[in-house]
Amino acid sequence: MDVMNESAVTGAMTPVADRPVLVDCAGARMGGALRFLLELDGHLARSGHPNIRVIGRDQAITPAWLARRERPGRFARAIALNNVGFTLTSGTRYVLLRNALHFLRPAELERIGSWLGPRMSRQTRIVRQTARRADIVIVPAASMAERVLDAVPELLSRLVIRPHPLSKPDHVSTRPCEPHLLLCPVLFSPWKSMATVLHLVDQAVSALATETGVDLQVIVTATREEAAAEGLDGHTRHLQFVGRLAPQELARYQNRCRALIYPTRIESFGYPLAEARLASVPVVALDIAHNRDIAGPVLVPYQREEAAEIAAAIHRALNSTFAPEPVNPFDPDHYFSWLLGTPEKAA
Repeated sequence: MDVMNESAVTGAMTPVADRPVLVDCAGARMGGALRFLLELDGHLARSGHPNIRVIGRDQAITPAWLARRERPGRFARAIALNNVGFTLTSGTRYVLLRNALHFLRPAELERIGSWLGPRMSRQTRIVRQTARRADIVIVPAASMAERVLDAVPELLSRLVIRPHPLSKPDHVSTRPCEPHLLLCPVLFSPWKSMATVLHLVDQAVSALATETGVDLQVIVTATREEAAAEGLDGHTRHLQFVGRLAPQELARYQNRCRALIYPTRIESFGYPLAEARLASVPVVALDIAHNRDIAGPVLVPYQREEAAEIAAAIHRALNSTFAPEPVNPFDPDHYFSWLLGTPEKAA
């Protein structure tokens, strides 16, 4: 897949120094979008660039907001971090496509389309239309690039793959992890069929607990109400539902747990995969190109969604140790210097 390379984009799109850069972060209230915004805030605090205007904080993405955010001034770049590109604001238009649901394949639509409804169909049309008007279209992984080009092949010459930014942990916890704890950081949605995969995880852990005599427990980042709606509450032996967690809380659980289980099927990036990679925590996940790309050396894969396969992968993960990578593949300052067109400080 021959997408536009970084040097070509950087050379062609260097902003005029006296023009501000406009960044819309609306919709960044939870999950990966919030994690991305925190990384942007950290970069801006470190760099001190005065010409970056971030709008849309605590703002939902609504038709009224999309109309209101368009600005009459002259900008070096107008960057939409929320899938819907600018259409009227002057300047080089960048859009970050980060929702795989807007670029589902026919077989996926057939399987989960009934869960998504007409609202998602309308969103998809708008996302694709505004992407066609963007100068640069950014996706966070090769798998997402493939999805976008399958749906909108004319974006090929404007498409750039840039993994989402993520800082290395401030410090490595000196507290030893708890060898009986596993972390499953997932967000529940009806279309994900989490009951099916988490029942398999529970069966896998039960088999391992019987074999090893260790009472393994899986921390799941979903509420009891969400679990009950999926038929999980009271019907699993090894799953603990702790609710949705802020990034800092999630990091504390990650420091405690011996390995991560990430059983989702459709992702545009998957911050938990990247976070585990930077923390050198083993990740048990399906053996697909996307997981290999983002989790990298810490992936401990299973081939099929079967309890025995997942159990074998968990067993390998519990007995695996990984060394930190010398270079951060998700370096946030490198990412945002490129995105915002600002000089990158020397290390």
